Formats: sequence, C-alpha cells, structure tokens
Amino acid sequence: MKIFFLGTNGWFDTHTGNTTSTLIEVKDAYIILDAGGGIYRACDMVKENKPVYLLLSHLHMDHISGLQILPLFKRAGSITIITPDGMKKELENIMRLLFMPPPKHLKTKTEIIEFSKTKKLPFKIKALPLEHIVPTFGYRIEADSKSVAYASDSGVCENILSLAKNADLLIAECSYLPDRSADNNHFNPQQAAALAAQADASVLALIHFKADVYKDFQTRDDALIAAGKIFPHTIAPYDGDCIKI
Repeated sequence: MKIFFLGTNGWFDTHTGNTTSTLIEVKDAYIILDAGGGIYRACDMVKENKPVYLLLSHLHMDHISGLQILPLFKRAGSITIITPDGMKKELENIMRLLFMPPPKHLKTKTEIIEFSKTKKLPFKIKALPLEHIVPTFGYRIEADSKSVAYASDSGVCENILSLAKNADLLIAECSYLPDRSADNNHFNPQQAAALAAQADASVLALIHFKADVYKDFQTRDDALIAAGKIFPHTIAPYDGDCIKI
C-alpha cells in the first residue's frame, strides 16, 4: 500500500502546501481522501486502469475545492465520489456549471453516492461521524492486509479511537499549535499523538496544518517534535511525500 500526501494544509493554500488531499494506491483501486487543492497531483499518479474512489470527509471548501480539476482525469476507468450521508444534494449543488463542470460533463465516468448507498467495494471501509461544526465522517480503509484510519477536522472523540484501533497508519489533522486548548472542531499535535498512542496505531501522520497559524515549515517541525514526545512514530509529511506501509 502506497500513500501519497497530495495536500497537507488546512483552510487555504500557501507556500507550505495545498489544502488537504491524500492518495492511497492499493492493488485493485485508487482511494483519494478529500479533494483539497493538492488533488491535482493525482492526475499524474492515477495511471493504471483501476477505479478511483474519492472519499469526502465533509464539504468545507478546503476539502472540496480541488473538484474543479476533475476534467483533467481523462481515463477509461471510473470515479466514484462518496459523501457523508445527507450530503449528496449539497455536493451536487456545488458541482454544477455555475461553479464547475458537473459529473455528467466529465471525460471519466463519474458518480456521486452517499456512504450508506455504497455497494461492494474492492477494499473494506468503515465510516463514523466525527466532532465538527458540520456533518463530518472519519474513515478506516483496509486493503492488501494493511489498514489506514483518517480523521480530518474533528475534536477528540471516541469514534477516532474506534477507527484507528491497531491501524498501520493514522492520518490525523493538526490544525492547532502545540499548546492551543481543545475544542469540538480541531485538535493540536499532542492530542493527535495521544489518540495514536491510545489506539495502538503503528504510525501517525500529521496533516491539515491550519494555514494562518502554521505559516512556515519550522512551525510544522515544532508540532512534529511536540507530538513525537508522546508518540515517537509520528511523521509530518510535506506535499508530494510518499510512504509505503
């Protein structure tokens, strides 16, 4: 299983990175977690004729702004966009010609479905609601004998622990600076590390660095150091980084 970090910023793009998107390549599919500005990098990486599944955690703009580049995907396969339950109509209202080409205008066969409507997939998936200001899903993906948990935009909650239990990789948000107090929308690096430790995850990857407070790479490195004191197997990938698990 290969994981490509396409965008690692939260809120908006800066010189430190594009907004959130992660590509997972498994034997029988490409899985993209969120469609922030970094998703454009996937156009050159999605080469094999395997289906693409785009899992959206929620519909805040830094997680869907990259949908406008979907016309760049010109391939024989298919793209399935999976939203949290109740969000299909909201997404369809955004993916229309006033804002961007709708699915029916794309070169690649594309459909939008809600999570509860998904049928048999070429990987195992679990979704649970997270703590955020709008309906938001966290995901656990299992394929090729590996597991990845994904929790972006959430306060600390039991569902993250459930998704991340014994995961080979936990991809977790890091919106706040190391000593910022918790709330129900985001958490800081120490909280992400504590969740990884409590869940017995193998590796923690910090992403979704809030762009207005993480203004340079040194600040990100400080977050990595703070998390590493609690959970040593922590990484803070930059845009374009790839790991294999």
